[in-house]
Amino acid sequence: MKEFIPAAKRPLTKRKPLILLSRDSSNAMMGDMVIAMLPLLVMACYFYGSRPLMVALYSVAACKAADCLCNWIARRKWMFADLSPVVTGLVIAMLLPASIPYYIPIAAGLFAILVVKQPFGGTGNNLFNPAAAGFAFAAVCWPQLVFHYPQPLERLEAAGEVTARLMEGSAHTLKLGGIPSIDWQELLLGNFAGPMGATHILVMATCLIFLLARKTADWRIPLGFVFSAALFSFFFSRIPTSPLNSVCFELFSGSVIFTAIYMITDPVTSPKTGLGRFLYGLTAGLFTMLFRYYGGFEQGGMFAVLFCNALAFAIDRGAISAKEYIRRVCVELVNFKK
Repeated sequence: MKEFIPAAKRPLTKRKPLILLSRDSSNAMMGDMVIAMLPLLVMACYFYGSRPLMVALYSVAACKAADCLCNWIARRKWMFADLSPVVTGLVIAMLLPASIPYYIPIAAGLFAILVVKQPFGGTGNNLFNPAAAGFAFAAVCWPQLVFHYPQPLERLEAAGEVTARLMEGSAHTLKLGGIPSIDWQELLLGNFAGPMGATHILVMATCLIFLLARKTADWRIPLGFVFSAALFSFFFSRIPTSPLNSVCFELFSGSVIFTAIYMITDPVTSPKTGLGRFLYGLTAGLFTMLFRYYGGFEQGGMFAVLFCNALAFAIDRGAISAKEYIRRVCVELVNFKK
């Protein structure tokens, strides 16, 4: 009989990772993420004009400049073609309203790189998702600007202050216990007030298929995330409607689907085992809904991502221990029958 090694004494480095994060493969995955976010930026420009493009450019420029500066100061080997700060800048921009003042995405990008990413060693070494931390920083510092949105199909000024009327999003209506007055077709197409790149459900679903086909995202994480969030909203509805309507409104309003596709799937800050990734998605979906229900902000995905980043290693360890225990029990049962 083969001797079992306790999971606690087995180093994680001996398991085969699902995704090899070499410099080339990491940049290829970041390139896929950029491609998957470009349709969201195009949709944002369709709804609001050229201002979303400017918001994205300022955010990406701040992230890239800070990343290059830190690598130069630390004398790290780096490539100007590194796309990871570009992804960080785009994610931050997609979560912001199109009417946001330009200094906010710049501040969020600088915080993401200078405070969350580079102090831990740069690309591939960060413990927390930089984009989630950058957006959380902006949400805490400027909540009145971050969570007020313009009406879709209203052209915004590309320069200067926005004069359009701003309003709370559908996620805010849900937090107050009300039912958003949004048609299902508009809900799927993203034709309602919300983050400029996180409301286009059908476009994001198509981009997810692309990321899965390219093996840039692991299907276990978004599956566990959406399943957990849907199950929670089904049994604990906070609006006076049917459980199925509650699930649809909770998933499609705000940034839940965006978080499941573009944020929680980050291979650097997520677990490396298959079971660990599914449990990670389940945990993130649950805490996203808890933050949305009981937190101080209508959007809780960024805080759930950061919280689960801290648990990623423990979830991996627990998944390995669980598999070892089940395997040992099965072997003992087989030996007992013999």
